[in-house]
Amino acid sequence: MRSAKKVRVKRTLTALLLMFVLSFSAVYAETGGEPESTDEEAVQTETVDEISGGPEQAGEEASREPEAKAEIIKKGKNYYYREADGKIRKKSGFVTVDGKKYYIRKGGKIRTNRTFKVNKKYYRANKYGVIKTGVYSWNGKLYYSYTSGVWRRREGFVHWKEQTYYVTKGGKIIVDDVFTVNNIPYASNKNGHAVTVVIPDGDGSKVVAVAKEQVGIMTGREYWRWYYKTRFVDTDRTPWCGAFVAWCYNEAGLYKKITVAKKFGPLGYVPSYSRYADRYGKWVKKRKKAKGGDIIVFGSNRHVGLVEGVVGKYIITIEGNAGPTAAIGCGKPGAVIRNIYKIDSKRIKGIIRPGR
Repeated sequence: MRSAKKVRVKRTLTALLLMFVLSFSAVYAETGGEPESTDEEAVQTETVDEISGGPEQAGEEASREPEAKAEIIKKGKNYYYREADGKIRKKSGFVTVDGKKYYIRKGGKIRTNRTFKVNKKYYRANKYGVIKTGVYSWNGKLYYSYTSGVWRRREGFVHWKEQTYYVTKGGKIIVDDVFTVNNIPYASNKNGHAVTVVIPDGDGSKVVAVAKEQVGIMTGREYWRWYYKTRFVDTDRTPWCGAFVAWCYNEAGLYKKITVAKKFGPLGYVPSYSRYADRYGKWVKKRKKAKGGDIIVFGSNRHVGLVEGVVGKYIITIEGNAGPTAAIGCGKPGAVIRNIYKIDSKRIKGIIRPGR
């Protein structure tokens, strides 16, 4: 009996084991041989997804508010600088917003619509507080400020947006006028764009050839002593522009052409040339007809020089006792310089062509 009972138990266990094996095989076939992940594995997968910034997180970032940033705001008639944290800056100093520079006064207001000075340097801000840079108009005149905002007041050339400009001492840009730098003539248009003017060849004049060799001489001693035979004092107390003109004619072998003017006074004296031209009809009627070797008189017989030539609407000259150091009463020596004038310049009294 016990043997039969053992046999039945054994058969029952065998049947149960067989059913378990068949059941597991069916499940394995349905899942393609992949067992289901455990809860621990699922947690790890979610963690990796969060770190890598999956689709759900990307949508969440897109819905966030943009970061606050510093900005210029207006309150009443004044402008202020608001920090990224929303606070108004009260400390003085420069700030930059969207590529534009501003200056904050102590207390918070932005400096507007004026020229101001910081650490011995000058700046200019428009009515919105933006500090001027490059070439700009201010009270109807053109000026230049560096990209830092510092207003340039020193004389010299500047370059801006592929154009050349010339800043005079004090800061203004030369507009629609002519000037010389290191004895090279320039002209600027109504926008201040400066270009070099070609130096004329002198129209073959021997007088001009002599004068060209003197350009740059910083004293009139030789010309004065040659003509007056007296001591030379190297200031405007010894004006020598007329003596220079006579000297050039003499060196060119053409002195006889102007000696008749001596009837009206010494050739070192400017009115002598004008009186000669009046008496003998030697004024050139149209300035554009001037040519190399002609004599040019300025103002009310205050200065005289030589015409080097005419280029378009400009007259190029060579003058003795001229230049910024030759201003009346400055007490400094003049020089032999090249100059340029518009043909219709009111500074020119007239052009004289000596000789028969």
